[in-house]
Amino acid sequence: MIPLREIGSRRVLPALLAAALMSIQCADRGVGPPPPPGLDGEECPACTPEDAMESLDRAFEERDPDLLASLLDDGFWFTEEDCLGQLIYWNDKEEELEIMGGGDSTRGIFDVFRTIEFDFWTSKRYEESGADSPMAFEGDVDGHPEEDWLVFRGRLELLLLSKPDEGFFVDQLMNFKLRQDEDGMWRIRRWVCDPLSRDCGEASGRAAAEANSWGRVKAWVMAAASG
Repeated sequence: MIPLREIGSRRVLPALLAAALMSIQCADRGVGPPPPPGLDGEECPACTPEDAMESLDRAFEERDPDLLASLLDDGFWFTEEDCLGQLIYWNDKEEELEIMGGGDSTRGIFDVFRTIEFDFWTSKRYEESGADSPMAFEGDVDGHPEEDWLVFRGRLELLLLSKPDEGFFVDQLMNFKLRQDEDGMWRIRRWVCDPLSRDCGEASGRAAAEANSWGRVKAWVMAAASG
């Protein structure tokens, strides 16, 4: 509180009190700028690109399919190639949510593994310009000429354990490409896995215990669920 002797005149005191009262009344009526997204008492999982990436970590470790669904763009695609450029595995948003689980009919990854540790380290973050990303063909999932995307490239270490000594460990370079929706939220449009360099030309169908690329793990889990 400012001492009265520092105000300089007692005439100022009524004005200060009136201003304070008006401020309280305005606050009660909600007058003034709205609080920034995420600061109004509710969580905002994708207000910024960093929020979205942190929420992806949380969705995996908390095995939360609803949170994951909120982070994926409607045009989401996952792809993984081998080092010959051949697709090993791919899926869209609907299939991604089925693979991860939380549904009534399919036991997905969130259901099968009781321990999930998701650690992603960003090595490079950059803007992928729309001007440099034309549609190479109709339906090209990597073409986005009308907008820019933000890319997080780095290494993902993903531990999946169904029992203390049974599960998978994925150690792979990943690219997450995010776009900003009309509602201002940042969502993942593309999840692209780099090939395992030691795996070039290797025959498919390796034992489940050795299937340590993310695409292979997803394929193994879905095969086990359907079998």
